[in-house]
Order: sequence, then structure tokens, then C-alpha cells
Amino acid sequence: MRKIFILSLVITLVAVIASQARRSSAEPDSTNRPSDPSAILHASNDSTDDDNLIVHEWGTFTTFSGSDGVFLDFRPLAAEHSDLPAYVLDRGSFSPSRYFAKNRLRGRVRMETPVTYFYTDRIRTVNVRVDFPEGLLTEFYPPVQSMLPAIDQENIFGKGELIGKSSLDWGQVDLIPIRQLVPNLADSDKRQAIADDLVQRLLPHGVNEQHYAEARATDSALVHVRGKTGMHQPDSGHFEKFLFYRGVGKFQLPISAHYQDSSIVLANDADLPIRSAILIDVDGDEIKASQLARIDSAQRLSFDPVRPVSEQALAEMVHESLVAEGLYEKEAASMVKTWQHSWFTENGTRILYMVPTPITDELLPLHVTPAPQETLRVLVGRMEMMSPQAEQQMIEVVAQSVRDRSAHLADQKDRATKLPYTVPMAVRDFGRMAEPALVRVSKIAGDVKVRSEATLLAQQLQNESIR
Repeated sequence: MRKIFILSLVITLVAVIASQARRSSAEPDSTNRPSDPSAILHASNDSTDDDNLIVHEWGTFTTFSGSDGVFLDFRPLAAEHSDLPAYVLDRGSFSPSRYFAKNRLRGRVRMETPVTYFYTDRIRTVNVRVDFPEGLLTEFYPPVQSMLPAIDQENIFGKGELIGKSSLDWGQVDLIPIRQLVPNLADSDKRQAIADDLVQRLLPHGVNEQHYAEARATDSALVHVRGKTGMHQPDSGHFEKFLFYRGVGKFQLPISAHYQDSSIVLANDADLPIRSAILIDVDGDEIKASQLARIDSAQRLSFDPVRPVSEQALAEMVHESLVAEGLYEKEAASMVKTWQHSWFTENGTRILYMVPTPITDELLPLHVTPAPQETLRVLVGRMEMMSPQAEQQMIEVVAQSVRDRSAHLADQKDRATKLPYTVPMAVRDFGRMAEPALVRVSKIAGDVKVRSEATLLAQQLQNESIR
């Protein structure tokens, strides 16, 4: 009976959506933005204007650099670091071979988990497309109507697809305010409880969902899209609380950092100021941090020495920076919860900074038609850095691997069944940054044998993830 009720609700919703007239609205001044959408959505209750539409988005640009601040290419979508549930689609979903060798992609920027929220005071339909001129959009949900470029069958099994001139087009996207799921129930608490239950039934669920699902904890509208989940699949309906996508880029962000003596200097070569940057250093259970409140255009500023901080205090620091950029409280909380483990507990040194919105709009144009009343996009730059100490540590690890590999080959010389040399655990302890760290060592080590060994180890890691 419950399934029949939900199916009837979906059919009713789709019918109502189809009957809604499309309207456009001008973009207002967004200063003094409230902490939640209700003040804007219901500001015109005494008028006939019911055309308020707000679009908010958050995501990250992740890069890796050595202590000198030079950014390095790496494989940002390696399978061993996949954190998406199975229902999320990728380019391979629409390949004749149903295979997408994303582990072969090498880029300078990992564009991680942008989620696009919609707030509306009525059921409406919009058209949505995102472009990535200097990148490749690789994963997404709900399904799209079209994507560019087409799957490169020749390179997909070789060096990997080319990066550039990419886009995802969802076509028509239906927006349903959660409060309109149960519009005629007078008891507001019961109405909200029933609506929440319905949303949970409509949303997809699966293994490895929690990391992804943190982004749903907002007041955004329900998103409905009809589309295919593969080349030979029929159109079907899909519900979510946002549009999600991910990709790889080869562009150079105009913000960098380098070590100068014992300090880290942040350089802003963008035309606009950066309103917040947080330096984080994690070593085991010890977390340290330091913050810059503002870095003007063309300015270079040194972070104060990092000081011990609790994970909760650091989460609050980042949350405040996100809200200061304009995100609603729940959006900022969802972003922090999504990335808290990766940002605050993974060993290493990283800087989180607020990317100026015009840079995001240039690198990642978002098209919503009719035009929203307000569009806000907050992308966080995540700059992973190797300290001089970490570089020296990896050089020593690779030097030991030179000796271990030589001993292993000597031991295997007279064996009928030869065992392969495995990547040392000391290399794997560098986590997702092991491969770019090896690339760094292959460029800076003074010993040619160490440089060669670093290249071999990086190749082994790559081959492991492709198999």
C-alpha cells in the first residue's frame, strides 16, 4: 500500500509540474544575504510575485604542489580513493563498452563534488547546463540529457581521454519545494515529518552513500529529472536534493603557496581578493591550523605559525568562512560534514581558501534558464602541499626502496616462479598523495637511482589501480 501511495504521489507531482508556467526573474542585489532562504522566498507574500528562484552551489578545486609551489599533474580519480555510491553515473555509463578508464586521467586540478541547490516558492521547471572548457566532467547525478565530448573509444583504453571542451546538460529539471509535498495538512510538524519521509523514499540509496548524502541536509527543493542511466536504458524518473557533478582539469589557478624558510607564503595573483585562507597541518592525532582573514590581489602574505586546534574548532572556523561567502548555515554545515574527514584528519599539509566567484564562473560556467533571482557559487580551493620535511622523508623512503628492490631481484634470480616487487608500505602511507609525491621526488632527488625508482613506483601504483 505504501509503494502504491508513493507511486501515486510521484505521478501527481509530475502532472503538477507539467502544468506550471515558466517565468523568468531579474537578478537582485544579494548583499545582506539571510542565513536561510525563507526570507527571500517569502518576502513577497503580500504581492502577486511568486517567482523567486535561488541557486546556490558549493564544491572544491583540489591541487597538489611541492614545497616550491609548483603544481604537479596527478591522477585525481584513482579508484582506490573512490567515494561515490553506485547509483552515481559516469561517462562510462554511456559508452558502448560501459567502461570508462578514469584512472588513466592525469590532471592538475581535481574538481570535486560540486552540488547545485535550488530554492523556489513554487513548483517550476528550469533548464540546466554546466560547461568545463579546460576540463573533463566525469561523474554526475541525476542522469543528463547530453554530455560533451563524446566518449573517445580510441584513447579510453590507452593514455586516457583528452581533457577539454566538456559539458553536461540535464535539459529540463523539475523543482519541487518540500513543503508542497503535503500542502494541505494543518499540523506543521506532522506535515514536515511526512514530507521528510516521502523525500527519503524518493531519493536513491545504496552502499557507500553516507559521504555523498551529507549534502542533502539542506532546505533545498527536490530535484526531478527524467533520463537514461545508460545507452540502452529507458527513460525513467530520478529524484535528488541537488545536481551533482565532478571532473578533472588542466588549468592553472592563480593562487599558489610556497615554503619560505619555516613559513608558508600564500600568493594571490587573481584580480580579486581572497576573503579567507586556512592553513591546516595534520600529523597523526595532532591538528594545527592558522588563518589569514584576507589576501588582496597581487598580495603575498605569510601564515602565522600553526597552533594546536581541535577538529571541532577547525570545523567551526571553516563553517564561518563558508557562511561569510554567502552559503546558508545548513549548506555550510553540509559541506564541512562532507569533507571533514579528508580536510581535518588526513595526514599532510593543506590550505583551504575561498575561490573568488568570477574565477569559478570563468572556469565552470553554469547556465540556468529562466535566470534565477540569485545565483551564489562557493568553491573552496584545496591546496595539498609537500613540506621540505615530507619531501626529504619520501626521498629516504624511495632510497630504501632502491636497496630493497635490488635485494628482491637478487633473491628471485634463481627461482622458477618469480614474485613481483611490491610497492613499500612506507610509500602507501602517503595515501592519496603518494603518486604525486613520487612524481615530485623524481624531479628533485639528487641521486639518479632515486629519481628512477620514484618513477617506477609511481608507474606501479598506476598499474595497480587500472587493473
